[in-house]
Amino acid sequence: ETLLTPQFHPGDLEQELTDEVRQFRRSLDIIESYVDPYLNMEVPVHKARWHGYPEQMSYPRKNYTNNRYTKEEDWIDFDAMTPYEARQKALELARAKNAPWMKEEVHLEYHASRRAPYEEYGTIIGTLREGPKDPALVERIQPALKILGSCAKLLSIEGEAQRIFRFEYHGLMKNRFGMARWTETLIRDCDVDCDNVIFETGWRRRDHAYDGGLNIHGPSAPY
Repeated sequence: ETLLTPQFHPGDLEQELTDEVRQFRRSLDIIESYVDPYLNMEVPVHKARWHGYPEQMSYPRKNYTNNRYTKEEDWIDFDAMTPYEARQKALELARAKNAPWMKEEVHLEYHASRRAPYEEYGTIIGTLREGPKDPALVERIQPALKILGSCAKLLSIEGEAQRIFRFEYHGLMKNRFGMARWTETLIRDCDVDCDNVIFETGWRRRDHAYDGGLNIHGPSAPY
């Protein structure tokens, strides 16, 4: 502003009067306005410059129990738990396939839907049910059964040619495939023809005791 030509030179007699008039006009309730040529409406002459709405740094806090179907008395108070306890509980609920807002029979319906195609064809493969076993074949593969010990239990011998052997497997899930192939070799070493070995584990899909030390798993359906 110092580079601009002043409206009144220093010492001008009208300077003091002009300042008083300007101060008086600003003190009035009358808002000075003019007609904007683009808006075609009156707008204030003196207005604060608008820099846009303030930036929203976060969403407003809301109760995490909103929008739920759970009754208030059935809520799980995660706030009262430590972070470790809350994580353990969350894992338990996630693996149970039965969240608090669902019915208790949800996991049974889930397992029944998975089992329905097998029941339609009347097969016991995929379950831990025992089936027919030829006593003569069982006697011939006794050396293989003794090597397996408590790791696997013979459930049935399937197929028209009696060459498919079903076992209930109790070992580690990470060794399931390899153990099944090794069992085929053990049976063939007993001079018994073997086309396939099936290791049944029911609804077990992981080694809970070795899964990060967590012994959490969902409820199992009846076999």
